[in-house]
Amino acid sequence: MKGSRELRESSGFRKSRPKKRKNVFNPKTAETSETSFSTSAKKLHLEEKIDVPRDTSIEYRILNFITVFAAISEYVKCKTCDGNVKFETASQRGLGFKIVLLCDKCASRSIHSSPFIEHSYAINRRFLFVMRVLGLGLKGATKFCGLMDMPPFLTQTTYDLIIKNIHSCVQVATEKLLQCACTEEKELTSEHQNDTNPTELTVSGDGTWKKRGFTSLYGVTSLIGYYSGKIIDIFVKSSYCKQCESWKMKLDTEEYNEWYESHKDNCSANHIGSAGKMEVEAAISMFKRSVEKFNVQYRNYVGDGDSKTYSGILKAAPYGDKEVIKKECIGHVQKRMGMRLRDCVKKNVVTVEKSGKTRQKKTLGGKGKLTGKLIDKLTVYYGLAIRRNCDSVENMYNAIWATYYHYCSTNENPQHEKCPTGPESWCPWQRAAAANKLSEFEHDYDHFPRDVAEALHPIYTDLSNEKLLERCVGGFTQNSNESYNQLVWKISPKIIPSGSRIVEMAANIGVGMFNEGTSALLHYMSAMGLSLGPNAHSYAEKEDAERVKIAEQRAQENTREGRMVRRQHQIGILEAANTSEELLYGPGIDDSM
Repeated sequence: MKGSRELRESSGFRKSRPKKRKNVFNPKTAETSETSFSTSAKKLHLEEKIDVPRDTSIEYRILNFITVFAAISEYVKCKTCDGNVKFETASQRGLGFKIVLLCDKCASRSIHSSPFIEHSYAINRRFLFVMRVLGLGLKGATKFCGLMDMPPFLTQTTYDLIIKNIHSCVQVATEKLLQCACTEEKELTSEHQNDTNPTELTVSGDGTWKKRGFTSLYGVTSLIGYYSGKIIDIFVKSSYCKQCESWKMKLDTEEYNEWYESHKDNCSANHIGSAGKMEVEAAISMFKRSVEKFNVQYRNYVGDGDSKTYSGILKAAPYGDKEVIKKECIGHVQKRMGMRLRDCVKKNVVTVEKSGKTRQKKTLGGKGKLTGKLIDKLTVYYGLAIRRNCDSVENMYNAIWATYYHYCSTNENPQHEKCPTGPESWCPWQRAAAANKLSEFEHDYDHFPRDVAEALHPIYTDLSNEKLLERCVGGFTQNSNESYNQLVWKISPKIIPSGSRIVEMAANIGVGMFNEGTSALLHYMSAMGLSLGPNAHSYAEKEDAERVKIAEQRAQENTREGRMVRRQHQIGILEAANTSEELLYGPGIDDSM
């Protein structure tokens, strides 16, 4: 069996000979041209429609270079002199290289392995962009190339330069998508409000952070139009700059002051203060620039109670005397019920002694009282009471208290006056009343013991106050913002360290995918000067069709109700297991052994 060197020489494949190479590849200057990136991105400003051409001449395959070209050299001859030909590689730049054709008599000729744009290979841009969409950086790209028996990938310096250019193109392309989304939102607002030129929009806002907790260096805040459901603006906050950190030791020096003058306009740190403050300041910035950027005002703001964003907006007064109106996210209001009920169980404990050991016992929790399953059920019912009656404060109020009094009812003291009446009512007592069978009715479902009912009454009072329910009128949610948040951190995973540029890329790419689906990725690649073939278009169309299909299935009411039933059933199983088993996990539980 021939060795690899003998195989290459006998079959016509030869390694490139450095002595004959005139233009030696310089890794410090290759792949650094910004000309083609900026030119492609600027074209987007002139386009009225987002249209990505389909180039039928583009198609990539992974092949064994030595085997394929060794076989080709045995079957082909030079057209000019009819001589034998051999192949070698030259000028490798990342995944791109030259295929050099060597003839026995003629001068050598070469072709690029992929389209060559200005001074860089298109395959490198494409590959790095796709890696970033998958949440992988240089380490991931290098690992892929190494395990696939491909040549070493680009250096860190070259990688950073390409990422910088991709970031610039993505940013320009995203601005185009945001403009289109805001235009669509204005058109839909005009249709729903019979206003020919609407300048006041309803938006939902939410923030998310790179790191869990309140110690993150990066945060992303988004605003989504109510009628279109599309993101119309985002703001990325960063409290860290790598260059500033490296100059930290030279603060208050003449050298530092000179450097900072040239650096301050490009500094990646745009936030001073705590991570929790990022969402507030980002929202204020977006509200303040709405008129200049889109010629609109965000008059109705849908937000949660997790931060003081709304208070900050009111204090900033972005529209002068015109006050921004707060609307509550029903999902977050619903969570308040679950949180309050669980806190109630945790706080109501007594100390008991058993077998010489003392432990804390919950007085409102456990079987027959506030179990996890019942808390989850009450939370869902509270949310449904608001959602199904979001057009009336009075109806919401009655529906919320109907649940409370329903579970306080007994055979001796039925309290179903607020429950919906008729044979289709969810209340079995009201169904029995409609069928004239109250004499036969028994309260066979779990009801609140007296101590539980007394503990829950102030909670229901707080969460059914008129001011809160007024902000719930309209049935607004932040579900879309939450969906966008998880999309951002799929592109820039929280468990993988990354800088502000990568977070901004993830936020911008997430906007495109959220607003336009997978086809937006083609839009970004086109902005980078890449040609897209039929395979890429076919993939995007298939993914978007599947996305719509799944969304329609999840929107069906029976599917949603089914998920609730399955979740409550699972909680019940877990609670039963926890009750039957001894305590096996807890802090310091095994210290006695």
